Formats: sequence, structure tokens, C-alpha cells
Amino acid sequence: MRLADVGEFGLLDRLGLLSAGSAGGPGDDTAVLPVGDGVLLFTADALVEGVHFRRDWGRPEDLGWKTLAVNASDVAAMGGTPWAFTLTLSAPPDLPVSWIEAFYRGLREAARAFGCFLAGGDTTAARDLTLSLALLGRTRSPILRSGARPGDDLYVSGFPGESAAGLALLQAGREARFPHLVRRHLRPEPRLALGAALAGSGAASALIDVSDGLLQDLGHLARASGAGAEVWAERVPVSADLGRAAEGLGADPRGWVFGGGEDYELLFSAPPGRRGAVETLARAAATPVWRIGRFTPEPGVRVLAHGAPWAPRRAGHDHFRSG
Repeated sequence: MRLADVGEFGLLDRLGLLSAGSAGGPGDDTAVLPVGDGVLLFTADALVEGVHFRRDWGRPEDLGWKTLAVNASDVAAMGGTPWAFTLTLSAPPDLPVSWIEAFYRGLREAARAFGCFLAGGDTTAARDLTLSLALLGRTRSPILRSGARPGDDLYVSGFPGESAAGLALLQAGREARFPHLVRRHLRPEPRLALGAALAGSGAASALIDVSDGLLQDLGHLARASGAGAEVWAERVPVSADLGRAAEGLGADPRGWVFGGGEDYELLFSAPPGRRGAVETLARAAATPVWRIGRFTPEPGVRVLAHGAPWAPRRAGHDHFRSG
């Protein structure tokens, strides 16, 4: 049996048998470690050149920002705030020192913006540039993936699919036409204010960030909660720029919206009685939030377009099966 046979999430299911000492596990992107009257949140991610990024697509400062931002999004998805991080830089010996210095400038800028600091790390030689960051966060009331119940509303923040549109523009060499979409891919903004507000208010019952694609991550949320979910396709927002970019590239915008990934928006559940609270929290966090479906007793994720079943071509990303 190979990794390609089980896939990323099948591997995590198998490794779940090894986890202990955390309220979360390999199925969660962030471990929950009780400490005193609160909890520490611990998460780690690696970005590999040729898999997650290409150096010729953007500035090293933006990659420094993104390396921390993707980890900060995992903390936001628990309702926490970033605290301290370490970075292991594995680089080919011919990498220019000026590139590394610029990368660290972007990393420091992100650290200031997110309210955390670099606590240490390591450097090593490697054939491919690899950036491995581990982040500690803090919260008093973490939101897990397992709290959604049938009847709960389903919400998403922002405009899913914009990062995938930005990637498609970079791949097509047409990034100058839609700089906002390209920025969404190269320099994502984790929804820290919204995540912390949801945790502090108790409004959300389950929470995840959209890193693998809206439907893929909704599947994680539903399975962890022992529930199913239905998405109302007409309620899922499509930004004007995304629609125009799709038209220009001859692409289906819904493929980006439902399966694009790397948006780092928040996808969450809340009881219907908390709709007013969710709207108030979203306004206070200056973050658009959309009610796009509901959780159901029946397992699985269904997409409905004006009440009729609809199956998007692209559902999300799996590292070992996506090629």
C-alpha cells in the first residue's frame, strides 16, 4: 500500500490511532493542550517549493508572510490568537542570502500583524526549498470541529475561490489583470478577529478554515460532528473579480469556489437561534459572512442548486492523490 492509495486524509485516519494527550488529533490541524485555566494551541505546516509555491511568482516578502499566515489560520480556526513560532528553513546552498533576508522581512511583518514572535528554529541544507513553521496560540474556549448538530446553520466568511483564481492567473501568466485575486493567493489574511469573536461569544458550535477546498473541509467538519450537511449553491458568494477572471480564462468559477482551497476563510456552524449574534460579530470583525446551508442528520455532503442536487466537478485537494 502506498500513500497514493490511501491519500492524505486516509493516512491521517490511520495515524489517528497514535494520537494522545490532546483534545484534538491528526484529524484536526491544531492540537489542543490544556494549561492552567486556558489552553495552548499547537499547529505546524510545511511549504515546499514546486508543491506549494514558485519563487518566480511573487516576492520573497510575500512568501514570508504566507508561511506564517497559513499557520495563523489554523489557530483562527480554533478561535485562538497566535503567540510564538519556530521556523526551520531547509534551503539549497545556492539560494541568495538577499532572498532569505527579504523572506524574513515578510515573516516579521506578518508576526507584527498577527501579534506573535519568532522564538527560534533551525536551518539545514536541502535540494528543494522547504519552509516548516510551528506555531503556538492561546485561547480560553477553543472551538473544535466536532460540535455541529443537525439543524445548525452553515456559514462561510469572505469569498471562497479567490485564491484558486489567483493561482490560475499566475499559471496562465495573466496576473496583472486581477491583482486582488493574485494577492489573495500570495498573501492570505487569516480571519483571526472573527475566529476569536466566535470563540469568545460561544456563537459557533464547530469551526474549520478553508485550506483544502470548501466542500473538502465541510466534509471534515461534518464527519467530525457525526452529521451531514447540505450547501445551497446559490447562496455561496462569487466575487465580481472571480467571475470576470473565470470568464477571461474560460473556467467555471464554481470549481474554484467549491474546490479551490488556500482561501483561509472560516467555515462554521451555529444554532439558528444565534443568527443575530453571528451577524453582529461579523460586522464587528469587519468580515463578510454568508449563511450557505445547514447540517443534517443524514451523513455526507450534498450541494443543492435551487433545491435540485448538483455535483461540482472539483471537490478539494488531497496532497497524495492530486498529482
